[in-house]
Amino acid sequence: MFTTGKIYTGWSEIDITPERAVPLFGQYYERLSKYVQSNLTATALALESIAVDGAKEQAIMISIDLLWCTAEIQCCVRKQVADRLEGFDANKLLIFATHTHSGPEPDAKSEYGTMLIDKLTEAAVTAWHNRTASGGLQSCLTYVPVGHNRRVQYADGSTEMYGEVNREDYIGIEGPGDSSMDLLFCRDSKGDLEGIIVNIPCPAQVTEAKDYISADYWHEVRKVLRERFSKALYVLAQCGAAGDLSPRDLTRGYKADEPNMWEAEGTVALGKRIGDVIFEAYSNLGKREREAIVFKHIVCTLDIPLRSISPEAYAESLSIVREIKSREPEDKNSPGTAWNRFLAEIKSNEKVKRHGPWDNKKSDYAILRKKELEVEQYKIHPIQKIYKAEIHVLRLGDIVFATNPFELFVDYGFMIKGRGASKQIFVVQLCGDYADYLPTKRALAGGGYSAMATMVGDDGGKVLVNNTVRIINELFR
Repeated sequence: MFTTGKIYTGWSEIDITPERAVPLFGQYYERLSKYVQSNLTATALALESIAVDGAKEQAIMISIDLLWCTAEIQCCVRKQVADRLEGFDANKLLIFATHTHSGPEPDAKSEYGTMLIDKLTEAAVTAWHNRTASGGLQSCLTYVPVGHNRRVQYADGSTEMYGEVNREDYIGIEGPGDSSMDLLFCRDSKGDLEGIIVNIPCPAQVTEAKDYISADYWHEVRKVLRERFSKALYVLAQCGAAGDLSPRDLTRGYKADEPNMWEAEGTVALGKRIGDVIFEAYSNLGKREREAIVFKHIVCTLDIPLRSISPEAYAESLSIVREIKSREPEDKNSPGTAWNRFLAEIKSNEKVKRHGPWDNKKSDYAILRKKELEVEQYKIHPIQKIYKAEIHVLRLGDIVFATNPFELFVDYGFMIKGRGASKQIFVVQLCGDYADYLPTKRALAGGGYSAMATMVGDDGGKVLVNNTVRIINELFR
């Protein structure tokens, strides 16, 4: 049995935009930021419950407008928070990313990483000190078209991420999309709306190929919601299971009148679309009286099996690596190297193509990178067979937040939501570390960029899903 208690919430937001031009992180090729299109932010929500018998539960959730959060960054923030917040269990602090490709690398050892750690610590401490008795928490499930599956399938069974759809052998999209949006509206002690948790299964990568700093569509979402509700409104952005999704309808989007989802105009359209649906959802909610609810936060580490490369796949990858390298000029600066040909194709595509992707994941260089990883995986696997994944499962009344460190293919999110006993499950990917894509068995059979040389395969996906569902269901027994 779990005791119920009063819920206390505290919010904060801090700017994490770099102070100077930086390399933008998220592509194979370098993009140096020329200006700031929209500021990057970190938003923190502190949660605490105190039961009648004095028992307490805690959490601090931090959302960041970056590609991901590393385990080292999270560890450093936890250490600083532990020093500053007596009585708070720092292991119950979790950091997740929106997956914008238009920010700097979150490297703990860099100048930016040091600044980021300090600012995230400040956000966590401020949110904790801002705790007041909650005026009510109300969840809502609604739908808005944002994320579309980006893996294009062909008649021979092969799959390509962002593949061409005008080919004669195009037979459809490999997996499903997900238009759901999970919302939690949080009121302050006066009963006024203070913050919203918004969970959308789509990475923030409309601007992934641009040369400016951008929070992508989340900046526009915050802007629209603050115009509709209050300038002081907090928005905690979560990316749901979306490893095979992007903001682009590949089959229709480039032909229809929809704004170009490779340009900033796409972020504006998505911001308005999402904001309108959230405003309508809130308008249809009645005010709920303040109440004591169950709050339980489980943190555990799962032993996830690393992906095993078969001897046949190893031999094939090694052969491809050797063949590509055999054609490499001795002069590494030659325009004929795989790398320089890759860069030249990008520059050419930028001039002649109306939309991205500008880079070619089927180029010699892109194939070489992945095949070299597979060769390395085969060699390492007998020595290292397990990835230790930290996950969080938070029960808050009749809803649940369930985290993972992957770019989790959407089907795994469906499995967790379908099998979990909770009324509503917020799946939060890219939390606390980066463990690469986690493709399904179907995706592994199709191949293609996001299913090549990943750390974990579908057997690891089963371990993640089964244990997450087990914990969720134990919390509702």
